[in-house]
Amino acid sequence: MPHVQCRWWNCVLCLCGPCICVLLLFIYVAVMTTVAMNRHIAGQISAGSAFRDVAVPPVIKPRSNPKDRFVAKGAERSKKNGPTPKVFWEKGDNTPLWNQLQKVVDDGLNPILHPGVSEDPGPLGASLLSQSLSELRSETLMEPLRHYVRSMSRRQYPLLMEPRGRCGVGGTQDGGPALLLLAIRSRALSYRSRQAIRESWGQGGWVRTQSGDGMGAYVRRVFLLGTESSGALTHASSELLTLEQQHYGDLLQWELWDSPMNRTLLQLHFWAWVTHNCAHTTFVFEGDDQVFVNTPALVALLQAQLQEPRGPRLQDVMLGKVLSREQPNRSPLSSHFVPESFYKGSYPLLASGTGRVSSALLLRRLLQVSHRVHLFPVEQVYVGMCMIRLNLSPTHHPAFLPSDSDSGWTKEQQEELCAPRRAVVLDAHSHTQVLQLWERANKALCTNTTVAPHTTKGPIVTPGGEQGHVW
Repeated sequence: MPHVQCRWWNCVLCLCGPCICVLLLFIYVAVMTTVAMNRHIAGQISAGSAFRDVAVPPVIKPRSNPKDRFVAKGAERSKKNGPTPKVFWEKGDNTPLWNQLQKVVDDGLNPILHPGVSEDPGPLGASLLSQSLSELRSETLMEPLRHYVRSMSRRQYPLLMEPRGRCGVGGTQDGGPALLLLAIRSRALSYRSRQAIRESWGQGGWVRTQSGDGMGAYVRRVFLLGTESSGALTHASSELLTLEQQHYGDLLQWELWDSPMNRTLLQLHFWAWVTHNCAHTTFVFEGDDQVFVNTPALVALLQAQLQEPRGPRLQDVMLGKVLSREQPNRSPLSSHFVPESFYKGSYPLLASGTGRVSSALLLRRLLQVSHRVHLFPVEQVYVGMCMIRLNLSPTHHPAFLPSDSDSGWTKEQQEELCAPRRAVVLDAHSHTQVLQLWERANKALCTNTTVAPHTTKGPIVTPGGEQGHVW
């Protein structure tokens, strides 16, 4: 019996011995390789080390120049982490009120955090806006802004009166779709300014271009109004506006207090009105009643743009005076005052709200994307925020609101008789100046003076000097 057991033991050793040796060898090699790699990484392997012949992967060192890495436009560079999307407003702990509100909406509509979120926010976007507002704390704000914040959740106000025509008022011989709708913001008591516009550049109907070749287009007009904050003024102005509406039929008014902060709300209501009433209008001019518009030159400019090969893409164009590197106004005396407790960061690229022209289709898209953006007390900044959401930027034209610092528009040139014909939009400080500029623009001696056909794409410039914004 012991002899049999010995034979079995010899068989086991013969069969399993090689396997055991191979296993031990594998464990030895694995341990030695691991030790060698650790020492190599730590820089402890000497020239005469027993592990110098072990194959160890080389240590890959990053390039000394971090700028050699590819960083997409609109991304912030970081020494430790990869590029991250850049926003013009600042995020983080203890951020101002608007920044916190917008972050809640952005997180709720983020397709990575919430798969299946539609590009059209619709009710979801409105719900997120309302939800974030319900959690705000505005005790640190001054009273005007605190009142504004308390009303930010309300975006619908009753319509008091609208134009006689479906999409503004044209001329007596208005017989076709309008190329241009003139939408002029005005105060209820500014009757003289409205009347000066009706008698000058705001005349509806067929408008001939400056070239004198018989070309032209149909133009329509509408005045955008709110209500006076004082009850007595509201009652007095409503009676006068009723008579004015009966005579001209070009007023579009909502039951919304007329104040600089509420201009954003006025724009949202107007965009909704244009969407439902101006399906056949191509372009919309948005401006104040304290400007002069060279309507024949504007019509010629828009027609020339439509005839270019890139004409079909004009459905997304916004044309005007482009402002870059704008910062919030911290002066409490300014009508555009925005304290640091409300908003912190730079402003996006924007077109001056004093006078700009956009395609009607773009206004519809801006209305749609506005459900993703909290209201902001500066209208032109809010429009710029919505433009970034659409990945668009306004187009700059030097004939829109030229200033003394612009080349070709010195004080001496402004005083020339035919100077108004060389501009598309000019600041006018009174209704009398509007009439004077219109009279100068229509002098027989100025027939050959026209606007230079020059447009440049407004660069997307961040305060840091880099180009691009991703929001």
